[in-house]
Amino acid sequence: MALLAPPTGVPLRRAQVAGAASAWAAEQLNGPERLAPVVHVGRDAVYVDLAGSAVGVLSRHATHVPCGIRTGLPGLAGIHGIGAARVGDTAVVGEGRLLLHDVETRVCLTVTTKAGPVHAPAALRTALVDNAVVHRVRADLPAHALALLGAGDPAAVAALLGLGGGLTPLGDDVLAGWLATTAALGRQAQPVGDRVGALAPTATTTLSATLLACARRGDVLPEFRRLLATRTGSDTARALGELLRVGHSSGAGLALGCLLALPADDRIPA
Repeated sequence: MALLAPPTGVPLRRAQVAGAASAWAAEQLNGPERLAPVVHVGRDAVYVDLAGSAVGVLSRHATHVPCGIRTGLPGLAGIHGIGAARVGDTAVVGEGRLLLHDVETRVCLTVTTKAGPVHAPAALRTALVDNAVVHRVRADLPAHALALLGAGDPAAVAALLGLGGGLTPLGDDVLAGWLATTAALGRQAQPVGDRVGALAPTATTTLSATLLACARRGDVLPEFRRLLATRTGSDTARALGELLRVGHSSGAGLALGCLLALPADDRIPA
């Protein structure tokens, strides 16, 4: 989405950017104005900490996380204000906007981020079991913790949460994939979800804790939504390839979490 023009006859005092976001992310911009520190600045994404939740302004090339406001900007580095932001700077959030320096971002379109039903669980499981990338990330994590998660045991959370580097550690990505897939299957995820909710605010990054909270609600990346919605083997292979290209290992972690959540046979609760 492009920069918005000011109303006729009104001087432009700050740059305005229109974006699309999930209903949850859009809601975070409502209410009275409050201050939010910048916690991450990258070429394609800037995140602020809003009372413990990360909310981001994203370029069109960024990973479209459900806690971000997606814009059509080709990048953020060249946008005066956003591009000049540094970690520790302060944004103003409220009254439907996120104001960072002289750039005001508003949500003009609400998009769906909810994971839908899993249409072909057996085909999906086969594709994940046979994938070499999923096997590689599995080897990077403790086998006992993955076995616990596959069984829906909340003891897995402490062993995986925050495990790995980056803004979204690999262990967190696996937990997010499991939570979102379990929700999409209509299965019970509360014990694991409750444990994640209790530990994540202090055990991992603000962004990762926010994405885990999103996964508990069933809010996921578009690549993950497309994978769960596939119906044929070729569609599954294509969607899995797209997911595995997300981040350094984030897509693979989500895929592994999905595999651990899928039943060993084709029986899906009604």
